[in-house]
Amino acid sequence: MNDLKDLINQLEKTREFASCHPMALARIVPHITERTIREGDTLFQAGLPAKELYFLLEGKVRLVSEKRAFTYFNKTNNRKERLLGRPVQDEVEDGFIGEESSILDDVYRSNAVASTPSRVLVISQEPLIRLLDRNPDVKKELNTSLINHYSTQKWIPESPPDDSKKTSSAWKSVGWLLAIIIPAIVMLLGTPIDIDIFGLHFDNQSLGLYFHMEDKLKQFLIILSATIVMWVFQLTHEFVPTIFAVLSILILGLAPPKVALSGFTSGSFVMALSIFGLSVVLVSSGFAFRVVLNILRFVPRSQFWYSFTIFLTGFLVTPIFPSANGRVTLATPILADMVESLGYEKKGKASTSLSVATFAGFTLFSSIFLSSKSINFVIYGLLSNQVREEFTWGHWAIAAAVVGIVLLLVYFILSLTMFRNKEKPQLSKEQVKVQLKVLGPMNSREWAAFGSIVLFIIGIATSSIHKIQLPLIGLSILYVILSLEFLGKKQFQKNIDWTFLIYLATLIGLVKTMSHIGLDKEIIKLFQVYPLNLMGERMVTDFPVFVLLLSASIFIVRLVIPNNATAVIFASIFLPLAESNGINAWVVGFIILVISDGWMMGYQSTYYLLFRNLTAKSNFYSPPKLLLFFFLINFARVGAVLISIPFWKELGIL
Repeated sequence: MNDLKDLINQLEKTREFASCHPMALARIVPHITERTIREGDTLFQAGLPAKELYFLLEGKVRLVSEKRAFTYFNKTNNRKERLLGRPVQDEVEDGFIGEESSILDDVYRSNAVASTPSRVLVISQEPLIRLLDRNPDVKKELNTSLINHYSTQKWIPESPPDDSKKTSSAWKSVGWLLAIIIPAIVMLLGTPIDIDIFGLHFDNQSLGLYFHMEDKLKQFLIILSATIVMWVFQLTHEFVPTIFAVLSILILGLAPPKVALSGFTSGSFVMALSIFGLSVVLVSSGFAFRVVLNILRFVPRSQFWYSFTIFLTGFLVTPIFPSANGRVTLATPILADMVESLGYEKKGKASTSLSVATFAGFTLFSSIFLSSKSINFVIYGLLSNQVREEFTWGHWAIAAAVVGIVLLLVYFILSLTMFRNKEKPQLSKEQVKVQLKVLGPMNSREWAAFGSIVLFIIGIATSSIHKIQLPLIGLSILYVILSLEFLGKKQFQKNIDWTFLIYLATLIGLVKTMSHIGLDKEIIKLFQVYPLNLMGERMVTDFPVFVLLLSASIFIVRLVIPNNATAVIFASIFLPLAESNGINAWVVGFIILVISDGWMMGYQSTYYLLFRNLTAKSNFYSPPKLLLFFFLINFARVGAVLISIPFWKELGIL
């Protein structure tokens, strides 16, 4: 028994079975046997049914075949097929042979002859197939092992990025410690202290540790502080801290379920789900790849033009698609196909530059157009009737033009500086033409994908006429896609980013709870003590200094609070202040939108997290370089606002 356990442990340590769950291995134990073979004995012969998989424990086995082809029955196509190859003489030591057994109705492709006395583990095909059905990664590794027997150059598939190793264990230990200590400090801040220790009296005043707050507010801040620490130190996936926060809120009764779980019924959640479904159809149908090929066909063959084209596409889509998350979802499949088609080096400057161009094009200009994000309409609604009548869609875009131009110039300067390289696209125009011919005319699923995009854009463009909410438009299109089976059940389950949807819904619930217990009002009170008076004075006497103070305040608050909630809080404080001081409220509201849309760390931006999740498998760009790029863009945001001040004075709105 112990010998068999040791053998299974040895099997578990192989690359092929490393990802296999112990339960799955336990199930095949009764079907594993050990066999000893003498030198010169044949373990299996070419052309015979492959019914067993062998793992070599000791000795050497040579795979011998002088045939250049094998005929075998392909069950999938229901016919005999011919496998071309080369003469094989591959000696195996400490590895697998007979991997053909992982494919049903297959035959061995070579003779296996023992070069030395050997011991092997034998796994029967039937339980092996059941194991592989539950563990597709094991099947992939066995297929790779089979290919390597017949290949002159050994191929090892690239391991997917391991999120669990993003941060060092020491850094995580510090993070978990702070996740305990900081909430404890927050608890002390709101708890009266009056004790005597060794004749010394300690109270909150002497320690400077007391701020009066209600119990619900104190409990919420304790939960929020632990959540933020988990985010900052990347202790786990981003959606886990928000689940912790919402669960804690419900257990402690800080908010009713209809508030804490309101994110799952919100328009943002419905819109994101709909766009995910539409994106899956775009990719699986091949329509996204066709779009990429047509872009590559007509755009000049250079890194600059490829990046500029996808950047320009994002810029043009921004004003007609009022969701940054939705735009990122639609753009990412196109980006992935472009990187693969152009043959760029993974995580190289060329692929990272193209990734930055895509992400920037589809997200950077969200504040420039009124219709680019839902939060823009919220701030617009807080303006007075007179200001709203003045700032139509066109006037908003004109007034925001200088900020947009500055951000555009900074994007190009940073891109040319940070990503300069000599890597050339490996795809020629002739190859693109051949690929398009191979694709042939558009099929029904591609037409469905194209029609869905057109319907969605028409629905958004005519929303002022039919008055149907945008999330309902997206959900209706998703229903049609599902009901006509252009999107299957397995695709819907596997390819939708459910973790991001959970993160988005629970984050919305966290923000709603924040408002429910009055944290936003407490923040307003804090600003009304001293900073508000100072900033109110600077708003009138020295507007550039006011911009710097406002930007610094927003960046600090953004470390704790998501961008939409930050924008609403600051707008609630400073729009009335602007009106009372005779300053155009649109200017202040626009500055809040521009600055609050910035981010320094991944957890601060939902659409960056979405972009990272959607590109995790391909892993083709350098995250540190992308993060550095958008960290520098934050300074460009502030600079763009300062440069716009003379322009606003010329327009007469400041």
